[in-house]
Amino acid sequence: MNAEKQLRELIPYNQQCMIVGKLLGDGNISIEKGRQPRFRFSHCLKDKEWVFCCYEQLKDYIELSSPKYRKVLDQRLKDGYSESYYTQSKVGEISTLLKEVWYPKGKKVLPLEFVNAHLSPLTLAWWYQDDGSLTISNSTIRKIILSTNSFSNQENRRLIEILFTNLHLSFSLDSQNRLVIYDQKQILYFLSLVSEFIHPCMSRKINIPKNKQPSFHLNKRTTITLPLTIPVTSPTKDLRHILSYLPELLSQLQNRVIYHHFFKQQFFIEDTDCKRKSYQIQLEQNELHLLYECRKFTGLTMNQLTELCYILQKNQNNSLIKERQIAYQFLTGN
Repeated sequence: MNAEKQLRELIPYNQQCMIVGKLLGDGNISIEKGRQPRFRFSHCLKDKEWVFCCYEQLKDYIELSSPKYRKVLDQRLKDGYSESYYTQSKVGEISTLLKEVWYPKGKKVLPLEFVNAHLSPLTLAWWYQDDGSLTISNSTIRKIILSTNSFSNQENRRLIEILFTNLHLSFSLDSQNRLVIYDQKQILYFLSLVSEFIHPCMSRKINIPKNKQPSFHLNKRTTITLPLTIPVTSPTKDLRHILSYLPELLSQLQNRVIYHHFFKQQFFIEDTDCKRKSYQIQLEQNELHLLYECRKFTGLTMNQLTELCYILQKNQNNSLIKERQIAYQFLTGN
């Protein structure tokens, strides 16, 4: 039986995801000549609570020592020293198996199949808390970084493929061989995926600035551009009807499960070849407010949100037609 299969039988799936997140992040396996391998990780003093959180969730599956304080003198640092908390496992079967998977020849590699089988939002959250950062400037989110410079360029490109396949996230590589997302709607989706697994001491990694709500000017004409596949004969009347679904759209976007479904199924990949037409419409204050609230959740443009409203309208109409057909068949016996 190979090491990956043995790990699957010895450790529950969620804990495997945590360990994968840790080994993608700050965790490692000690490789010392003449000694058995040990799983270990450490974090700086300000993230002490995160160390203890990880320890509590893994100690029943990997026999970890209680986290200990460590102070290391280092004249390169401003204070002349660093402070951290660290833990490591006792020698045993789990650490030996992890070494076989992640360090097959004594050097850390990316076990693609194993990572692919365990890359969930939980994995991503642990990885992000270890080695990720959220960049904000002028109260605007700019990018999310996952520090993966310890892996080769080729390994990181495979990681990008796995992230896209499993979670519908489209990363790129920066000049420092790190995984990066710049697109705002993807950043907001990323944060929504990981937020439920973020420890309070790591809240800085998901805190988004609360921008002041804009003032909405009445009697201001707005341009909305839509695919030609959306029938519009009377712009004001038709678009008003489509936008009447905004309250329902907002309600659904506030539901994390539905929002994730929308992201994967509806608005992640835009059809750039689709022919479009622009319409001018005068929006009411409540419509502008709802568009703003939906955009705050998703980073979507007014055009994309209008398309989503149309999809809601179409789905409801199809459901109504189907219900009527079923009722007709029941009444007529056909």
